[in-house]
Amino acid sequence: MASVLTDKLSQFPLQTLQLNGRRLAYREAGEGPVLLLLHGISSGSGSWVCQLEALSDRFRVIAWDAPGYGGSDALDTDTPTALDYAAALLELVQALELQSPLLVGHSLGALQAAAFASLHGERLAGLVLADPAQGYGQADAATQQDVFRKRPALLEALGPEGLARERAPALLAADASDDKVALVADGMRRLGLAGFSAASWLLAHDDIGRYLPDYRGSVWVLCGDEDRITPPESAMALAQHCGAARYVALSGAGHASYIDAPAAFAAAIDDYAQVLLQGPAVITGGEQ
Repeated sequence: MASVLTDKLSQFPLQTLQLNGRRLAYREAGEGPVLLLLHGISSGSGSWVCQLEALSDRFRVIAWDAPGYGGSDALDTDTPTALDYAAALLELVQALELQSPLLVGHSLGALQAAAFASLHGERLAGLVLADPAQGYGQADAATQQDVFRKRPALLEALGPEGLARERAPALLAADASDDKVALVADGMRRLGLAGFSAASWLLAHDDIGRYLPDYRGSVWVLCGDEDRITPPESAMALAQHCGAARYVALSGAGHASYIDAPAAFAAAIDDYAQVLLQGPAVITGGEQ
């Protein structure tokens, strides 16, 4: 189903690179300080269309298709850790010669971003974990197996169209507009089983806590206050645990907070960028 938001995707067409024999796709807009956006498990680069539009007058905004998503080839392994995605992201950063990007990871993208930051924190201006999926790496084997199989099984049973119809509204606030639901659904229709299964393995078997202690830079945590998938309580606890400089609650937003509340999300990014430029003392304890 077309919508105002999905129609805008034509303004930000996919671009591709061949990196070590694999195709990696991304969308790009604007010039200036680099804003590098990582999507979640049921999404893709196109889900960031509001940010590509709204923030490109002051940032160089780049949104990737993670390996196995959209126009990007899958990883060489179907049992990846977040480090495998971080390695692919490093290839993109190097190929595009991205200097000091502000790295924003949403949901499962937050886990991937944390892994990148743990290895290459010196390359980053800062790190944003939005509605972060923290992973089930410390869970029991039965829980891990359930988490791993649940999403791919739905895709196999329903197909991309059926999955989009059934699951897209769950990522948004209860009163989300049809346009926003259509944008989430568009990303789900582009899912491939191999990439979705590998990402589900990552979610089931890795843990953001393995990576954040190794990152010494600035972190902000954002979360929709109506997020039913990675609820605010867990996001606030993560912010406190990792010593995040700030926790930002996005009012009226569900899990896909950057779609539900794009203006508030953009304002938070602007605020963070200003803090990074000014370099004030860090505010600890997850203040809002």
